[in-house]
Amino acid sequence: MSVMYTPRDARTSRSSIGRPQMIVEQHFHAASAAMSTAKPAITIGIHRSITRIRSVRSDIYRAEVSHRVPTGGLVAMPQIPDWHYNIDDDGSRYVVVTDLRVRLAGWSVESADADETVTRSNFTFGAIWADQSGHANSTDDGWAKDAWEASVEPGSLVRAFIVDGRRLEVDQWDSLAAWMIESLYDRPVGFLIEVGPSDYVADSTDDAPVVCSQVVVLSDGVVMLRRSRTELGHLLLVDYSSEGLPLDEWQNDRHFDDCTDGYLFTKDIRLVARSCIAWIRVNACVNTTDNIGCSYRFADELPRSS
Repeated sequence: MSVMYTPRDARTSRSSIGRPQMIVEQHFHAASAAMSTAKPAITIGIHRSITRIRSVRSDIYRAEVSHRVPTGGLVAMPQIPDWHYNIDDDGSRYVVVTDLRVRLAGWSVESADADETVTRSNFTFGAIWADQSGHANSTDDGWAKDAWEASVEPGSLVRAFIVDGRRLEVDQWDSLAAWMIESLYDRPVGFLIEVGPSDYVADSTDDAPVVCSQVVVLSDGVVMLRRSRTELGHLLLVDYSSEGLPLDEWQNDRHFDDCTDGYLFTKDIRLVARSCIAWIRVNACVNTTDNIGCSYRFADELPRSS
């Protein structure tokens, strides 16, 4: 893809018979789009045998792909695909599936908000973007990817996937982890989110354990996860620099007085979210996500003169 004039518009894929292919999506006249592909093809052809170059409207291509069943694709019994939440530039929220080995035509998703208002929406075929870390977005950040998407209301959690009248229940802990991944994506330095028991009330005379987690966004895409069995205070950090921090290694040296079960520095927000949820689920002995509470805050900014 490095030979393309605009590499972010190119992505690798597989043809219907499994051959490697490169898709280039341009937003101008078809003839110009074909020419932008033809010249780099000369360089590619030195090292690879090119079977054909095809120029087609993107809506026609997506319609073709949405009805294609890849080799060794669908399983006999429907299963919930790997999915995540995504918010576009207008604030609209979606459930997104980028695994094209499953065909979600005719599928729908059911979600419910805090007031137990239930909504259903159908999956359609479209495209999103993924940055270098693999995080999906709708802001043209990274490279375009074909995807299935279904709209969901802000603040709601997915309950089930529906196909052929069959209801595939989503584990609510998985849905909560997906919500947390969504909440951590592209947050500013100093952003803090805390997860713990929803009925907890701070009381200096109560020595009962409080299983909780806290996540702080540091610089350069690094986040810090702290796991504890006592109430976590807000750290008064000198700065939010991540320089020199050991990544992806659990630290258990009791550096923070209120952090009783280690902390982790990482750029993988999926790891952070799932570790946070698993920690509370296993150690707090709670049976439902209704017993979990979350709070968040942004870093304070000093007033400045214009």
